Amino acid sequence: MRRSVPLLVLAAVLALPLAVLVPAFLPAPPSQAVLTSADRDALGDPGPERGADPAVPATRPSAPAAVARAYLVAAHGTGADGRTARAGAPYALAGSPAEVGAPVLDPPPPGTHRVAGVESLDESATDWARGRTALVATVRTTTTGPGAGSDVRRWRTRVVLQLDPAGRWLVVADTPITTDTPDVDD
Repeated sequence: MRRSVPLLVLAAVLALPLAVLVPAFLPAPPSQAVLTSADRDALGDPGPERGADPAVPATRPSAPAAVARAYLVAAHGTGADGRTARAGAPYALAGSPAEVGAPVLDPPPPGTHRVAGVESLDESATDWARGRTALVATVRTTTTGPGAGSDVRRWRTRVVLQLDPAGRWLVVADTPITTDTPDVDD
């Protein structure tokens, strides 16, 4: 019995520093990097200016792959005025990031025209219980103008679609696959 008391004291002496130091080395929760409207107002930053409302297409595709293809072609075409490109909004779920539009980080020079196309579209995953599906697309944009050569760019992007209450597939998000946001197979 007398031997167990020193062992308990030794265990307590060793456990106390571990209990204090281990939490200090654990990773902290991620910061809240997304600014709310109130945050932007407080900072005086209005955020990107929304582009013009696009025309509603006469007919909308019903298959998820066709909706994703129509969205990508519309969303990544010309956007020369520096505002968000909203041409894909008719194919996006209301209130989603895809409906707001993509910021145009590299608008085509004046007098040029940018056309987007989808080279490949592969199903990635589907969650029927939540009514969602994800596709991986290879998008190609070609920027051309009078007296200028063609500038062709390709990238892969993940497109997430969701069934709306009316049973239509609509785009929720379009996330380029990069080293920061790798694909499962990368």
